[in-house]
Amino acid sequence: MASDSPARALFPEGFAKPSSVFISGNSRTLLKWFAFAALEPFGSRVYWTDVRLAEEILDPLDPMSMHAIREEAVYVMSPRDLEPDDQGARHAEAAAASMLRADEPRSSIQGLVEFLRMPSHAQKLISSTARIDAPSILVTANAQRLATVYSPERIAPLMRAMLEAGTCQVALWAEASTNLVSVFDILLHLEGNDPADWRNATIRCERGISAGPLASGKALRLSEIDYVSKVLEKSFPTR
Repeated sequence: MASDSPARALFPEGFAKPSSVFISGNSRTLLKWFAFAALEPFGSRVYWTDVRLAEEILDPLDPMSMHAIREEAVYVMSPRDLEPDDQGARHAEAAAASMLRADEPRSSIQGLVEFLRMPSHAQKLISSTARIDAPSILVTANAQRLATVYSPERIAPLMRAMLEAGTCQVALWAEASTNLVSVFDILLHLEGNDPADWRNATIRCERGISAGPLASGKALRLSEIDYVSKVLEKSFPTR
């Protein structure tokens, strides 16, 4: 597995414990490339869920089209596939409640209920990627498409359950603006549109990083981030 030392320049905590990152930007494709390059040092513990519409044709420059991301780590799901399992959670809550002692708080079963409320894909992914040495890093590309199946009040409990399950969450949010960012530890904004012009794209931290080049909140060109630049140069070499 690749050393994560270079990535600590951007992520000082190195995803050593469960945490959440929200990366917004205009370009779905460029967001994927940045996340792929930024997380490359974490190697085999990165897994992708690509929220894709029916019959959607990927951008030819998408890292998944170009087979940059290892295929066994990519799961293509529709928004409907990722709907919360509210019915299953209600059944579990009712069954668990019947076994509670009178003096036992109902909050003791909430973690289990929220886990069971997750779509089956999330439950299976969390279970199958669990690690002893460090949390798995689960990337959701095109996360903005889940706004159609998750109400705002459901986001915080879902995120809390995923972190309590021992994972790191990275959400890539393209195009649409949102106010659902309060539940994330780190907020980044990527400015740029053309993946082939990644050298002029910039990344800026809006919250959550207190050390390293992003701590100032100033925009940093991707070409100035050594290890990110090296990864992207392989797919988009200088002409």
